[in-house]
Amino acid sequence: MENMKPEELWQRAVAGDQVAWQRLYELFGTRVYQFFLKNTRNAELAGDKVQEVFLRIFKNKEAFKYGSLKTWIFRIARNLLIDEWRRSGQREVLSDVLPEIVDAGIQVEESVINAIEHQQMVCYIDECLDRLEEADRMAVCLVYIAGLSIPEFAEVMELPPGTAKTRVRHARLKLDALLSEKIQIKRFEKSI
Repeated sequence: MENMKPEELWQRAVAGDQVAWQRLYELFGTRVYQFFLKNTRNAELAGDKVQEVFLRIFKNKEAFKYGSLKTWIFRIARNLLIDEWRRSGQREVLSDVLPEIVDAGIQVEESVINAIEHQQMVCYIDECLDRLEEADRMAVCLVYIAGLSIPEFAEVMELPPGTAKTRVRHARLKLDALLSEKIQIKRFEKSI
């Protein structure tokens, strides 16, 4: 099952294979969690929304017939996030205590200094993500955190491919500008 495509796992899961369901959760659960976490900054809410996404795909399993399973899952996640923003009446739901970020990019063999620098950069990126508008933050999260391709992003957001590519590029440029500004400020503060 390790080398199966998500759509093949899906077929087995729908047929009742519990191991396939578990494998699908392993493939997408962390990315869906990160998507909600980065957009709400609330670990408990993110965990609840992951469960809601997987409950919805289970209850509506006959709705997915073809295409990209990842795209379908993230379209559900996107819609739930929009519903949450509407329900809460806020742009986003904030938490005073930032949760620990799950980041598979850190390798055990990294030096302590590299790990600290990496964690500091993750914090800077999180702070800059908070300053982006909803649409820009969602674009960055779906493509760079959830790992959607530009065509998959276009499908999830129901946009033409060219528009999707432009939206992701502009969002990334805005994030890069904010991050560059943040790093320059931090360097200046350290030099004083």
